[in-house]
Amino acid sequence: MSGTRRAPRQFPPHGSTAVASSPWILVSIGVVIMVVLLVIAVGAYRGPGPDFQPVPPGQPPVAAAPIPERASSAGREASAPPSVAVPGLSPRRTDPPSPTPSAARTTPPPAAPPSVAPSRTPAPPPAPIEARYRVLHTFHGGFIAEVSIRNASPRDLDWVARVEYPGGRVVTAWLEGVPQGTFSGADGTLTYRSGPDLAGGSSVYLRFHIESADPRPASCRVSGRICRSR
Repeated sequence: MSGTRRAPRQFPPHGSTAVASSPWILVSIGVVIMVVLLVIAVGAYRGPGPDFQPVPPGQPPVAAAPIPERASSAGREASAPPSVAVPGLSPRRTDPPSPTPSAARTTPPPAAPPSVAPSRTPAPPPAPIEARYRVLHTFHGGFIAEVSIRNASPRDLDWVARVEYPGGRVVTAWLEGVPQGTFSGADGTLTYRSGPDLAGGSSVYLRFHIESADPRPASCRVSGRICRSR
């Protein structure tokens, strides 16, 4: 129609039209960029070698000590490798601590208490008596004997006389001039007990009649003291 005006037609630029119509160009550019970056990364990166050992940051590397070898009866064999010291850590002791002087000292056993002998009651000492024996008269079949008894102590004492005549017979016994005591005669043994106590320093005479016996007695004692002969 004559009365209507058409708008002028606009065309895109030539370059953008070529890019839009050819998308493989963008893909090729991206691939080339990735290949370049990969080559750069491979060149910059170096992998660890066979002798590589990680070292903590800020610490100097520690060289491993050589492994000593020792001789054995079957040949030379390598000993166990020593542990590698790590910086900042001290090795732990494995040997036992030495004993202290107090632990090494041996406590002596306690001394055994001294043996105590069982106590025995001591025998009383003989009385302070002096005794003497003698024969006064002899006759057929018998004799008269005497025992003089003296108290050597300062105090008054009683006493007991014992005279033995094995196989003999005691007829009688008496004290001269003092109160009488008591006596018994069995199996040829005379036992006489004093009456009143004998005063200190004084004496008394015990006489007795014996038959069918030797004038020498087998035993004569007064309060434990042996009679002397006179």
